[in-house]
Amino acid sequence: MTDDFKRKLQDYKNGTLTDAEQADLEQQLEKMEIYQAYLDEMLEGEEDNMTAELGRMTEREAKMHKREARLLRKGKWRNRVGTALTLVCLYIGVTFVSGIGTSLYYTTGDPDLGDVNRDVVESAFAVAYPNVTVHLSSNTGAYFNMNVNSKMTKRVGDEYLEVGDFSGSFLFNWLRLYDFTWSDNEAARSAIFQFPGSSELNSDQEWNRLDKLPEGTVTEAYVSYKKLYTTDEFLQKFKGKQLEPVWFAVDNGDHAEGHDPGGVIWDPIGFPSMPVWHPDDGEILNRETTRKGLFTSSGTSTTRYPAIEQYGSGQLRNDNFIKTLRILDQHKSLADRLIHAVDITQSLAYVEKHGVNIYGAVVTGPTKEVLKLKNDPAVSSIRVGKVTLWNWNHES
Repeated sequence: MTDDFKRKLQDYKNGTLTDAEQADLEQQLEKMEIYQAYLDEMLEGEEDNMTAELGRMTEREAKMHKREARLLRKGKWRNRVGTALTLVCLYIGVTFVSGIGTSLYYTTGDPDLGDVNRDVVESAFAVAYPNVTVHLSSNTGAYFNMNVNSKMTKRVGDEYLEVGDFSGSFLFNWLRLYDFTWSDNEAARSAIFQFPGSSELNSDQEWNRLDKLPEGTVTEAYVSYKKLYTTDEFLQKFKGKQLEPVWFAVDNGDHAEGHDPGGVIWDPIGFPSMPVWHPDDGEILNRETTRKGLFTSSGTSTTRYPAIEQYGSGQLRNDNFIKTLRILDQHKSLADRLIHAVDITQSLAYVEKHGVNIYGAVVTGPTKEVLKLKNDPAVSSIRVGKVTLWNWNHES
C-alpha cells in the first residue's frame, strides 16, 4: 500500500475528497474486494485438492508410511545408543590404561616417585613447622593422580597430640591441591622466636601464664636464647633437666632482613630432635605392598636407621638437616607450595657456609620445669604453646 493511497483513505475518512476523487477511490476498493474473493477461492481449491490426495492414500500405503517412520526412529536411537556405548567403552579403556600407567609412574625407581614426593612434604613440615609432624600415607588412582594424607601431631609432654589433618593431591609431581585443617586453634598459633642481640621481647605475660598453670600439667614452649650455639653445645644445656627440646631453630641469615627491627622471627626454620630420615638413609629390612583396588595400592616397610644419642650426635643431626635442605632445594617448586616465607636456596647456602647454629628451641615438659627457665640467664624470651594434662613419665 503506497503512501498516496493511505493519504486518500485518510481524506476519504475525513470527508475532504472531491466527488470525483471519492468515486474513483470507491471504484478501486470494489476491485480489491473482487481480488480478495478470487484469492480465497483459489486457496480453498488447493486445500480441497490436498484433502482429496490424502483421501486417495490407501490403508496399505498409510501403514507403510507409519512403518517407515518407526524404522527411522529406531535407527536414530540405535545410532545414539551405539555412540554412547562407544564413548563409555573408550572412557573405561583410557581409565584402565592410565591407571596402569599411574601405578608404574609412582612406583618405578629406587626410591620411587611416590616415596620422593612424600619425603619432600614431610621434610617441609619438619623444617618450617616447629614441632608439627606428619607421617604421610598415599594412594594412586587413574590419570596420574596421587593423594596423600596424614594427621598433624605435636609432642606435648610425653604424648603426640593430634592437632589437625593435612591432605594433598599430586598430578605427576606437582602438588596441585593441599589443605591444612587445624582442630586446635592453640596449636595453630605462630611460632615466634627472638634472634640473639636484638631487643628483648616482653615475656612477662607468658611467664605469668606459666606461673598460674597448675602443677599437674605439661607445656609446649618456644624458648629463645641470647647467643648462638652449636648443636652439641645446645643439647648439653638440657642434660639432667626435666625438659626435652623437640625442635631447634637455626640461624639461616634472615635475622637482619625480612623481620621487624626487634629481631622477632615469625617464620623460623630448623629441625626436629629426631632426624628426618630420607628413603636412602636407612637399611630396609622388609617391604610389603597391598593392593586396595584396581588402580590403588598401599605399602609398608621396616627400615633401620642410625642410632642417635639423646644429648649428642651433633654432627649426624647437622648433616641430616643440611641434606633435608638440599632435598627441598632440589624440589623447590614442591617445597615452595608449603614453605611460603623462607627462601630455601638462600638458607641452604647460608647454613653450608656458616654451619648449623641454634638460637632457640621448642621444649616440652612439666609446666613448673618450663617456668624455671625464667631464671636461666641464657634465655631471652619465651612463648607458651599448647598445654595439656599431666602425661610425663620421665624419672626425676
